[in-house]
Amino acid sequence: MINSDSLVATASSTRTQYRAICPACFAQQAVRGGRLADHGYRRPQQWHSNVGTCAGAGRQHFGTVEGRDYTASLATSLRLQASTADQTARLVEQGTSPVYGRKRVAVGVSQEVEIENPLPWQRTDYATKLRGAAKMMRVQASEFDALVAKWVAVEPITVTVQKATTLLHFYSARIGGKVCASSRMGAMKGMTTSDVARVTCDKCKARLARLANR
Repeated sequence: MINSDSLVATASSTRTQYRAICPACFAQQAVRGGRLADHGYRRPQQWHSNVGTCAGAGRQHFGTVEGRDYTASLATSLRLQASTADQTARLVEQGTSPVYGRKRVAVGVSQEVEIENPLPWQRTDYATKLRGAAKMMRVQASEFDALVAKWVAVEPITVTVQKATTLLHFYSARIGGKVCASSRMGAMKGMTTSDVARVTCDKCKARLARLANR
């Protein structure tokens, strides 16, 4: 465990950041070293890995020829996926392709599993979902085509943003380790303390306050 004073969160200050349009999600994102910074949906538990990280992360931004060509390749890929989905839908209806559905594996967590001996309505329902997904893919592909057709070279813009502060989580073996969902990640990265007064994570503070009032 690291208790260095250098880990204590400091007052926010500003810094310069370059931003540009992502060729996949088309939102404005940070640019680092000429490429788009990691972005996309992160696990709410703040684990190390991301879920659904944008395909544009690590790519050249849309204002570059490389970024434009990547968007065009996404449109092509979407159409191929749509064709595959339509073909699978036909096979599902013919009874020669498996049927999948969602199965609950934990509270708030489900996963797609193959349905054994699916009923006719389940085959129809799954085939309908596949065709619906194919339609959405083709719509998105057309949107990408339109954006590529209107493409012009654009440089990243410069913006001033607030520096992120470092969160210091509480972690103590005496009470069983972490006290909030983020603490384990903090422990792995060394951003923890056993000194309650130095904790800067609001979740940890709230949990510690409840423990103190027991």
